[in-house]
Amino acid sequence: MARMKSSLVAAARACFLVGLIGLIGLLAGAVKANEALPSLNSSDLAQGPFSYMHMLLQKTILKINIATIEVRVDKPTQNRLTGLLSGQSYSEGLAQQLAHGVVGAERAVVQMQFKRDISLDRWMGFTRDNIEQARKAGLITADLEKRVSQALPQSFAAIKSRGYEKGDRLIYSIAPGGLRTAVVSAGGQAFIDRMDTEQGAQRVVLAAFFAPGSDFREPLLRSLLETTR
Repeated sequence: MARMKSSLVAAARACFLVGLIGLIGLLAGAVKANEALPSLNSSDLAQGPFSYMHMLLQKTILKINIATIEVRVDKPTQNRLTGLLSGQSYSEGLAQQLAHGVVGAERAVVQMQFKRDISLDRWMGFTRDNIEQARKAGLITADLEKRVSQALPQSFAAIKSRGYEKGDRLIYSIAPGGLRTAVVSAGGQAFIDRMDTEQGAQRVVLAAFFAPGSDFREPLLRSLLETTR
């Protein structure tokens, strides 16, 4: 039982990095009514090789599936990644360059689809731990870390009692004008759909996924070598 509990906690800790910054709540507002939800297939995102990353977050000891994660970037980022990956095989040195290229994307969509229920209180606790990790890696400032952490309860108030349920999607749309975050049920109900114009919000999302030592960085970057989507 102790081993199982440890594995479940580790799985949750890994998963909650994904929601690191989605709903900061600082200078945030509702999206216009009837506006389409962000999509990985948006026309202003790149298609083809080196534009798309994916992974299944899973803890292998108990074979616990936590979530699928997909990332699609814009054409300039695709071009940067193409130049870096041409004729190359995966290495830590290459990963550092690739991560830098992705974090600098002006336009991207990140989608996480949950494979199990997660309580909001637990999610916020681990999120705060992972905010610290991103800050220690030098990817966000201490001031931004503090503001994001303090804003979490208000930002996620709409799902305070519900939390995340199996099949929910957490979607981030990163653009020059701001960060849009949506939480959508398996049935298509949008519980949260907000736009955040806080300076640095867009960068924090990608930095969280691609920080050194995260559970997401290596599998996402390795997937660039496998997919042509």
